[in-house]
Amino acid sequence: MASVQQFSDKEKAAIGEAMKEAESLMLAKNKKAAAAAAASSQDHGFLVIGVMKNLYSTAIERLGEEWNWMGSFEDSPPQKIEKNGIGSFAHNSKPEEEECSGAFKYCSDSSSKLKRGWILAWMKYKGNNRVYVEAGTQHRINQLKESDIKYKLKVSGPTSRYWDSDTGASAIAEIKDWEVDGALIAVSFDQF
Repeated sequence: MASVQQFSDKEKAAIGEAMKEAESLMLAKNKKAAAAAAASSQDHGFLVIGVMKNLYSTAIERLGEEWNWMGSFEDSPPQKIEKNGIGSFAHNSKPEEEECSGAFKYCSDSSSKLKRGWILAWMKYKGNNRVYVEAGTQHRINQLKESDIKYKLKVSGPTSRYWDSDTGASAIAEIKDWEVDGALIAVSFDQF
């Protein structure tokens, strides 16, 4: 199994498209948040907007539990993302929390003969953002323990790429700052 940080042209295009969509969603969320903050004059925590592009040959669906290590979903990831479709989520933290972090998994839908799985984990922290992706068989991805995912995220960086040589399943992701208290995540789930 390999994990290499260089993106192919196809991966760069997918990440670029997802990042543009994330920027649009962040702008819309910021307008709503600014109006709410002005009305309540409360501090706010971090906000992470993620956009996932499904390039796999079939629809993908959520697998197992999600983790909200710091923060909670304002908009949960979709239960299903169609082939060549896009899904998004918004995750935010409370003002007193020092980071915004979590993880969730997807798998190939029930009609797929080849059961594949993907995981996305992220951490937005003051100037030190991290993202981690992994891909492989649905069984192996589903067996990953929360502690293992947290460790892999801790040693990751602002980009992550994973290609599973046994299944061909792949995932790439990038996280970048958006102003002071926000971050954008672009993700692509695929199989080569």
